[in-house]
Amino acid sequence: MQDSVFQILFLGENPSWSKLSAALTAASGAPLNVRRVDSLADLLRDLADGSWHAVVLDVNAWNFQGLHFVEKVRSEYPAFPILALYSPSVPDLDSKALICGASRCLTLDRLTADELHSAVVSCLAENKSQSQLLKASQMQLNLELPDASTFPASKNQIITHALNNLLCVINANADILADHLSNSGPGAHSLTEIKKASQSAAALIRHLK
Repeated sequence: MQDSVFQILFLGENPSWSKLSAALTAASGAPLNVRRVDSLADLLRDLADGSWHAVVLDVNAWNFQGLHFVEKVRSEYPAFPILALYSPSVPDLDSKALICGASRCLTLDRLTADELHSAVVSCLAENKSQSQLLKASQMQLNLELPDASTFPASKNQIITHALNNLLCVINANADILADHLSNSGPGAHSLTEIKKASQSAAALIRHLK
């Protein structure tokens, strides 16, 4: 992965594009190919062809419409690397971008090609790790399901058993991921929401028994 030339799409205003271009020019050998698009529609159309590694979105753009861009791309591509460029002069803009679904936030004032490259590498590595955990979870769930002869008698018991297994797998893998993420990292909020949702589901199952 380190030797790959990452194909990246950029959507934002001219000042951000100028700083991004300057960072790339200063490190002409960086394995990054960034192409600018003119609109969110163009961005989504190009993403659909599947040949891109990440998107860079200027969240300051057009009176902070960039935050909406982050939300829209995340809704269409739940695991795709989204890098948010932001100005630290706007309070909490990076936090808002993470809440909207950004994978990483990079400051415009200190942007470098190395930083951009490292962010893409780490995002892709996290996605690969999460994909492997999901496959392992699915295998574990299949192994834990009893055969037909040992199923509980009623349909409700069968459903409850399957859901309990699923919640156990979710919680276990959330704990595994938590060990690899810092408390202030971009994935920490997502893990907290996953755990809260699984706890609520478990409480509902207990209530319905």
